[in-house]
Amino acid sequence: MLVAVLSTLRDRPVASSNRIADTAFILSSSPPVPLDNGKRVMINSILEHLVDRLGEDRVHYAVVTGTSDALPPFPGVIHRLERPPALRQIGGLAHCVRDRSYTIQEAMLGGRRLREQVAALVAEIRPSLEVYDTLRMAQHAPARSPAGRRVLYMDDLFSIRYARMLDVARRGDLHMDPLGGFATNVPARLRPLARRPGVYRPLLRFEGARIKAREEAIVNDFDVSLLVNPREVDQLRVRTGVDSVHVLPPLLPEMRPGGRSPVAPAQFVFLGKLDIPHNDDAICHFLQKLGPVLSALEPAIRIRVIGKNPSPSLRALATRHPGLVRLEGFVEDLSDVLGSTTALLAPLRFGSGLKIKVLEALARGVPVLATSIAAEGLPASEASASGLYVEDDLTAWPALMASLSPERSHAMAGPARAYFLRSYGRDVVARRYDAMLGLAAPAPAPALPAPRSDIEDLERRPHPV
Repeated sequence: MLVAVLSTLRDRPVASSNRIADTAFILSSSPPVPLDNGKRVMINSILEHLVDRLGEDRVHYAVVTGTSDALPPFPGVIHRLERPPALRQIGGLAHCVRDRSYTIQEAMLGGRRLREQVAALVAEIRPSLEVYDTLRMAQHAPARSPAGRRVLYMDDLFSIRYARMLDVARRGDLHMDPLGGFATNVPARLRPLARRPGVYRPLLRFEGARIKAREEAIVNDFDVSLLVNPREVDQLRVRTGVDSVHVLPPLLPEMRPGGRSPVAPAQFVFLGKLDIPHNDDAICHFLQKLGPVLSALEPAIRIRVIGKNPSPSLRALATRHPGLVRLEGFVEDLSDVLGSTTALLAPLRFGSGLKIKVLEALARGVPVLATSIAAEGLPASEASASGLYVEDDLTAWPALMASLSPERSHAMAGPARAYFLRSYGRDVVARRYDAMLGLAAPAPAPALPAPRSDIEDLERRPHPV
């Protein structure tokens, strides 16, 4: 029965207006750069594609930020909107108590003043395409314009993310900062309280139930709702009966493997913004469980941890294993790092969406060792033969790491990159962006027939829900 429902939903066309988009408006709570987390990679993908298709002067990017926050340069016409002050945010939390349909995410970035700013800006620009970055911004979408196309970029299903965080927390070996990068949107006085396990666990249950209901309701208000993970697309379609939910993969820049030269002794890379809960938990749990084993291996293995804002727990683990672990901070250009590494490590225990760091490694011809959570949403056919090794039992990882000699890692460059290009190459993904955003694609040049794309077929395949 479930497969029949999914098949029916997949065969329906994307809802759209008759008007081809010629002016676009994006509303987000963060700038699209630097590209230091998957969320920014995705919103930057949308922005860059719109600028490429429409021109920089026809793409308006409104960012909700603090009055004193500096904005980095990025393409498009930039508009700065004022983040709600702390007292308004606390009032929003009181609203959550009264209104069971209102979420904490929305409360932190809600309010009439911001809604009026957005409405005035949309009225002034009169865009033919509006893109709202996740639920927290979707609440400010003004009254619909019959001439326009309205798109909700959902990122991933937060209801799934919170449920998985709680599941790991129940095991008793997790201590995390649940706010992650969202902390800047929370009043400073509330942050220490929200980071206590006795507070954040009931808050996750409270927020998880509400955000699940909001996910199911809000898709009815948009022409298209977009998620990065095809499995989550299937889940939300089944939950809502709405057929306008679709996959939007990342539109990564062209990345050639270049001269892949994995070094000896073997080096492995963990990549990610370290104040995001699933990243901090992944590398800390990995080192707690395997640090002594890996330190004893010969020849000595090295683990390079690339990312901003390591937690005190991670710093302590790095100090405990100085010959094994090196914290290197944020690295803007990963070419040298991934060119010399043996493999990328992605031992995530929870999370949702699609892990862009896994795709970026494969695009550069780098093998990946991943848990099933980290590999979720990727085409599974011939994954291991293409350099994506999926294993949930961490006790098996030392043997896998030892088997990936620099020579074997180098030999996997071609298959790993081919695996990436089949589903996530720029030509494949750009066609999908045109369809989802209602854009006129450029006239194709005479060429050989386009290769078959796994990503274009993802919505025709049943995924477990």
